[in-house]
Amino acid sequence: MKRFLIILFIGLLLLAGCRQPQVATDPTTLYQGAIEPDKVNLLFPAVGQGDACLVAFPTGERIMIDTGPFESRDRLVDQLHALGVDRLDAVFVTHGHADHAGNLLTLVRRFQVPRVYFGGSEGDYGDLLKKVRRRGALCAPLAEGDSFAYGQASLTVLSPLSNRVYDDSNAGCAVLKLSYGDTAALFMGDATFQTEEYMLFRYHRSELAAHVLKVGHHGSASSSSLRFLKVVSPTLSVISVGRNNEYGHPTAEALARLALTGTRILRTDEVPAVQITLDGRESRVVE
Repeated sequence: MKRFLIILFIGLLLLAGCRQPQVATDPTTLYQGAIEPDKVNLLFPAVGQGDACLVAFPTGERIMIDTGPFESRDRLVDQLHALGVDRLDAVFVTHGHADHAGNLLTLVRRFQVPRVYFGGSEGDYGDLLKKVRRRGALCAPLAEGDSFAYGQASLTVLSPLSNRVYDDSNAGCAVLKLSYGDTAALFMGDATFQTEEYMLFRYHRSELAAHVLKVGHHGSASSSSLRFLKVVSPTLSVISVGRNNEYGHPTAEALARLALTGTRILRTDEVPAVQITLDGRESRVVE
């Protein structure tokens, strides 16, 4: 009987272990040779409770959208080096919160970064942008309608809207749409219901539709309304979030709304990285 209980206990431990997400720690095993040169690559590394995405274009240009929290700096730098990245043509920061802008100075110091574009007001960043400028990078604010071309791809600022007042810096963060052929990705930063409602009023549904959605505010309860999700109609939805975070992100409410749309949900707290390619016709998860 005792032997049976021991065997049963070991079996339960093994079963529990099998249910845990497998997170690799060596970034070279994640990304070596992963960038597909003829496509737009979206690479969302697991940076904990924060946002970061490397966008690699067929032209060879590389940009970052948000930078993750400072605590993830070593892992982020290692991952970029594993990809062979030694230069970032630009870094776009959606707003000044530390979980989005925390590694900005690290990237400017460790890589060639000629340009930094930022959402929100310069005051939101404290003295961070001053330090970035001292390193030689041009810093410029993002505004509605700004557009940046990368070969056949373009990155456009959809929000904040110039004629609207926002409740806080989350709602007033920069929302970016990446377009490539018939495919698109929408980066929502920490956008809230207010951000979404303003955008629904301002834009035609075709302007908001996207194959890939970077879910707003790490899947908080106050983002990703069902009405907004139905208009965007994403095939793939990425939640950048830390494991066992104190905020309870992603929330059950946000996950339920996403599930109702039929989108596939990808979470950085469950895998070491999410990679998606856009070929101009469709989006695909690299697995």
